[in-house]
Amino acid sequence: MVNIIPIFVILLSTLLISSHGNAVESPLCGGRVFVENAIVIEAPVHEDCHWDIQTQEDRILVITALSGNLKEAQEFLTIHDGSGNDSPILIVESHKIHERSRKDLPEAVYTTQSTASIRFKKAPTSNLQLKIQKAVDCPFNLGTDSQCGRVVDDVSCYCAIFNGV
Repeated sequence: MVNIIPIFVILLSTLLISSHGNAVESPLCGGRVFVENAIVIEAPVHEDCHWDIQTQEDRILVITALSGNLKEAQEFLTIHDGSGNDSPILIVESHKIHERSRKDLPEAVYTTQSTASIRFKKAPTSNLQLKIQKAVDCPFNLGTDSQCGRVVDDVSCYCAIFNGV
């Protein structure tokens, strides 16, 4: 009987973890996570929660809100471009949007490097889920005859070169 209980606990915890898919949940607040494609983190119920996020070196990260509003969430959290204590804070309002990007894409914050940190200053008053995805960097200026934008989704970039014919 004593041997059955640990096996049951392991089986139950495996089932619970696998049922959440890409959601990253932790009984403790925050942690370190590597983004292969996309993850979802739940806002903590505690304040002073810190997440360090990383993806492959030749990619950047894009952060969107699945539930809630990213601009309003800035009251509860800061998103830093990098994982150092002195990394600059990314602000939704200051992000440039490519002229050729679809206007119906979700409000997003893009890092300029492969690492970011999300620091919750206080617990949100409502449910907040953040989706963090690996994305390609989308250049603004390839030359006077080119334009780039996110026309399909918020992680891809498409560029066109226009020839004066």
